[in-house]
Amino acid sequence: MNTATATRAVRARLGEWPGDPDVGHLVLLDHSMRPDDADVAGWAAEARRRGHRSLRTGALFPESRPAFLRAGFRPIDELALLEIDLSALRRRHGSSVLDAARDLAGRGPTQRMSADDLGEVAALDQRAFPVPWGNDPTSLQAIRAATPSQRSRVIRREGAIVGFAISGRAGRAGYLQRLAVDPAARRRGLGRTLVDDACAWMTRRGAVRAVVNTATTNDPAITLYTSFGFQRRSETLMVLELELEPG
Repeated sequence: MNTATATRAVRARLGEWPGDPDVGHLVLLDHSMRPDDADVAGWAAEARRRGHRSLRTGALFPESRPAFLRAGFRPIDELALLEIDLSALRRRHGSSVLDAARDLAGRGPTQRMSADDLGEVAALDQRAFPVPWGNDPTSLQAIRAATPSQRSRVIRREGAIVGFAISGRAGRAGYLQRLAVDPAARRRGLGRTLVDDACAWMTRRGAVRAVVNTATTNDPAITLYTSFGFQRRSETLMVLELELEPG
């Protein structure tokens, strides 16, 4: 079970890594947080107390990483960070294009993701991403709850879910938090349909910019986002891990 912990103003959620209870999963609840050495030591001690053999972070911005690195965490994944100006997208293409997911002939509409869909969506996510990066239903639900407002959509073909996207908004910032297309259904425009839908929703909800991240080695995803208008930022995100010695 995920539980929230707090040290001063630095808050994080400590749970289990999807599909691997031996690994703790630490997610900072605000990207602007800058943990200190005491914060990191406290989280590592709690993970050790729960019996985890290692502790893995969520994707961290550069300013959040120093205390983790001083504590011995090592990078295990690097993520490209991409951003789009939604107001510029609207000016360039018009509002009708931002709602293109509704109009893309032959690609089908998106539908609301229900709680009953989480098992099927998790199975798709695990097919789409290599071990250990796939989500389970619990971690997908945590992603959906990570922002004050969210939109979770699926695309179905012959009754089966072949793609999904989870988007969020906090203030005037939008986040494309997770997007996956079944490997057997790729190269059919489904990813672009989902990006279109997410950006349209963010814009309607008042977001002026949106960000997304993906592995620096995920060339198809980077190509999709840049073709849509996302610009790659100079900084990258990192996932860090610490091996925990038994207490």
